[in-house]
Amino acid sequence: MSQAVRRNSTLSRTAFAVLALSSTLAAAPLQAQQTPAPAPAQAPAEVQSLGAVKVTGQRNRPIDPSAVIAAKNKVLSSQFASSCGFMGGYSAADDDVTLAYLRGFGSLDEDFGDLAPDGGAATPAASASSPAAGEISSTPSVACSGSDRRFAAGRNWIARKDKSLTQAFDAYEAGNYVEARARFEEGWKKLGYEEAAMMLGRLHLLGLGTPASRPKAIEWLNEVINARFHPVNDRLRYDPQKPDQINTRIEATLLLARTYLSGKGAERNPQEALRLWRKALDFGFEPANTLIGQAQLSGVGTAVDGPKAVESLKAAAAAGHAPAMLLLGQLYHHRVPNQPPGIPLDLERAGAYYSAAARAGNIEATYAAARMLDLGEGTTRAPEKAVVLYKEAAVKGHVEAQNALATFFYQGEVVPQNYATARQLFQAAARGRQPDAMFNLAVMLAQGQGGDKDMAAAYAWCTLAKAQGHEQAAAALPVLEARLSADDKARAEAMLKPAPKKF
Repeated sequence: MSQAVRRNSTLSRTAFAVLALSSTLAAAPLQAQQTPAPAPAQAPAEVQSLGAVKVTGQRNRPIDPSAVIAAKNKVLSSQFASSCGFMGGYSAADDDVTLAYLRGFGSLDEDFGDLAPDGGAATPAASASSPAAGEISSTPSVACSGSDRRFAAGRNWIARKDKSLTQAFDAYEAGNYVEARARFEEGWKKLGYEEAAMMLGRLHLLGLGTPASRPKAIEWLNEVINARFHPVNDRLRYDPQKPDQINTRIEATLLLARTYLSGKGAERNPQEALRLWRKALDFGFEPANTLIGQAQLSGVGTAVDGPKAVESLKAAAAAGHAPAMLLLGQLYHHRVPNQPPGIPLDLERAGAYYSAAARAGNIEATYAAARMLDLGEGTTRAPEKAVVLYKEAAVKGHVEAQNALATFFYQGEVVPQNYATARQLFQAAARGRQPDAMFNLAVMLAQGQGGDKDMAAAYAWCTLAKAQGHEQAAAALPVLEARLSADDKARAEAMLKPAPKKF
């Protein structure tokens, strides 16, 4: 039985058919499928503008106890205790090392002793003068009155004893939203927890424990967004290794932006969403530049402007945001549907951005970089390097990479020929609904390559590939059907129309 693979170097490897189905088809060997390479990720539509960052403002797992500790530390910090405390010097409550220690040590709810109204034990006279060598002065830079100290001490006592935030999150996780709302309101009234205001905004937005009210939700979220902000202490320290890590202020900003973008409960306001993304950027959320760039590409809240979008994306990429690197690669590769003018085709730069995003762990960029090396786009063709990247993406579940890698093993290019491995990879990609892999798997099943021959399974996979618009599958299906036994037909129909589950 003849086998034939004709490779067109201008096509993606995912489009290759691995062999002819039978001697009937082998008389006219199948060409590489004349379909374009799989389209890269599209620039998000207006309602998908948060897609690249995947921040929804939703809590999908139980609250981390350390978040409550952090909330208490914040309200006890010198920035919140009093006006003179805000002007003061060092406070352990502002120290990241202290916070990390407390997270490991236990809860602030433990009783460490009450503070006296005037701040505890009397201060030795010597402490009013210059601090001893090696000591850090905690003396405020402005004079504090007794009422200031009493206010700070009282707030400290309340915060250490207060359990409203813990109880609110417990009730929320248990689905008792009425109780959660009451406890969040209590925490806000007592100590002004930003976390409480954030969750109250979400409860009002979704109508949990209270009638849905977008105006009330906006009011609560703005309490967090417009709270006093210290440009150093309160700004998020963005970590490219944890791109979705946010604080309460940014969570509220993104949630409100998403609300304006979707128009939930009122008219859409993309201009306000764009303003809030810029505010999130001011708060230290570097991926907001990716959102702004996407908005500038698709005209969300602003005019379409390709060059400005590139500048925004470059800023996000410089901060280490991999989705921005991927999108820049696609823009310079001219792989973005409805791409705005003003962005030149630059394959070398596209490959550089794909490679950078791949190094940062972006699976789509890993596949894109592999494909450019495989086809020699913007660089000398290097299939031996492409295989490494295809494998990296394939083991992470990228179906296009799985199908591409399978062709290497089928043909024995760069790697030793191994039909069994090729078949396993085609099967993995086929289960991910990759149409070329469905057809290639059907071919191998029909000829018993890499495993047992199975005409029923071959027919089923070929049928599924045809349903995905695969032209070669449509041509091969009648040939396969003619070779099915009655038992094969019954099994194929059972595979395509599984019996309903019995409960």
